[in-house]
Amino acid sequence: MGVQQIFLFLVFLCAAVITHGQPANVGPRYKQFLRQHVKGDMTAKKCDGVIGNLKLTEPNGRNCKSKNTFILANSNQVRAICTRGGRPRGNGLFESNNPFPVVICKHTGGEYHNKCKYRGSTSTRKVVIACDQGWPVHYGDDIVLVN
Repeated sequence: MGVQQIFLFLVFLCAAVITHGQPANVGPRYKQFLRQHVKGDMTAKKCDGVIGNLKLTEPNGRNCKSKNTFILANSNQVRAICTRGGRPRGNGLFESNNPFPVVICKHTGGEYHNKCKYRGSTSTRKVVIACDQGWPVHYGDDIVLVN
């Protein structure tokens, strides 16, 4: 391999790291987290359609998911929880410093993923997410704010 090829390879490698930024083993989990839990335009009325389109199920892949929470924010706002926008809670979990609007979709009927029915509700809560190397990878919980 010539010097030019090595140089071009290094340029493309740096561009890939800068563009995506997350380690290879974290990338798929981060994308799955975003797909399942971050949707800025979500509403309580969209639960059936969105969960159906995303084919969200329990881990067995067949049964309806009992509950799914969507954070009404963008990926950068949620990612910040893993750094300056959140505080560590141990075991890789971080609690958001600030509350987020969320839509909580709870299963109300149907047994299998293509027949699931959900009722949605909106709320404002602090969220708890699992982070891996500074990237959100799992929705852990949320904290109801008491006024």
